[in-house]
Amino acid sequence: MKIKLRYISFAAALLLVGNSALAQMVNNGVDILVGQNAMLYIDAKFINNKGTILNKGEMVIGGDWENNDLNTNVFHYLSNGSVTFTGRNVVFSGTALTTFPRLILKGDGTFVMNTDIDALLSLDLDNAELQTGDYRFRLANYDANTLYFNNGFVNTTAKGSFVRWMKGSDSYLYPMGSSKLGIKRFVGLSSKAAPESYVGVSFVDNDANNDGYSRSSKTAAVTEVNEGYYHVISQLKGADLSLDLSFYTTAAEKFNGLVSWATKNQWDRLVPVVFQDNAAITAGLSKSFFYKTLTLGSDKSIPIAFANVTNASPLNFYNAFSPDGDGKNDTWEIKNIDAFPDNDLKIFDRSGNLIHRVNGYSSSKFWDGQNAPSGTYIYILRVKIDGKDEYFKGSITMVKN
Repeated sequence: MKIKLRYISFAAALLLVGNSALAQMVNNGVDILVGQNAMLYIDAKFINNKGTILNKGEMVIGGDWENNDLNTNVFHYLSNGSVTFTGRNVVFSGTALTTFPRLILKGDGTFVMNTDIDALLSLDLDNAELQTGDYRFRLANYDANTLYFNNGFVNTTAKGSFVRWMKGSDSYLYPMGSSKLGIKRFVGLSSKAAPESYVGVSFVDNDANNDGYSRSSKTAAVTEVNEGYYHVISQLKGADLSLDLSFYTTAAEKFNGLVSWATKNQWDRLVPVVFQDNAAITAGLSKSFFYKTLTLGSDKSIPIAFANVTNASPLNFYNAFSPDGDGKNDTWEIKNIDAFPDNDLKIFDRSGNLIHRVNGYSSSKFWDGQNAPSGTYIYILRVKIDGKDEYFKGSITMVKN
């Protein structure tokens, strides 16, 4: 009688030692079971061309990782064990995605991604630098407390990102940084009632000019945009999402505000920003810039940078619009008005007649000029800013084709 063995089973411990720099273990079709109390130790590069691993225990790998099996994520979906990489300089590569159950990057080495990676249950960065490059690392667990680190952090390019599954009102931390610059600049994201969403953060350690975000293209209230690095916040899946953002920096931070790359292809202030001194979330990061209610749509990305901004009014008034239905400048816009809902707007014609009034003017309660002909109009806006009523008066030119 012939018995077909479905898995090669490891119930205790296995040690595979590589005797040269080119040592490697190659799986070309074997299914592997690591039992609940077992450890599989591989002191070599692991290459998976075909086969499935059911990991209920612990795997320790001293070399690189390569997965080329397009028909599987390597690990069986019932796997709940850990996979620990102990090398000083580890490269993840291959033609296929790997979904690790619990991933641990042990030590203070550099871990380089040349392919996408998922961690299904948890990620432990320890003291490592995870370099995603142009790829995405996804922590696919909605529990906000499944990320662990000591001094570890994540670095990306403008195309790569560290992605976390988000839902509910939990706060999610993104430990971003750069060994090239020798800095960390963590990001915290939260929402009052986030739907199930995938939100990514990129930390790009070069000049935004190099990626098409010219630092000289900015509104009058922005005096200087950080030339050393910037972040990108992206929503990769889900309905429209409103996020509260915290950017963690040092007590000696020279910049006094945040700017985003706005829809008009220029850097503009995020207002209002609240400055907070708090216990260090990690070594050296004892100050944070807090911005409330950043709106993201699915597949939308917003670059954000540290900057120096003036103390001028946070509102920008556009002095002309053309409600002709072409989808461009069809409504009169007051930039940043959504951050100050306690306001009252009146619009008068040149004879002093009140033609339009709105309590709580906003991007959704706009004036489209349909009740008036082309011409020049006067606006008076009362708005509460920092607990005080402020008044703004000016002219608007409306052109109808």
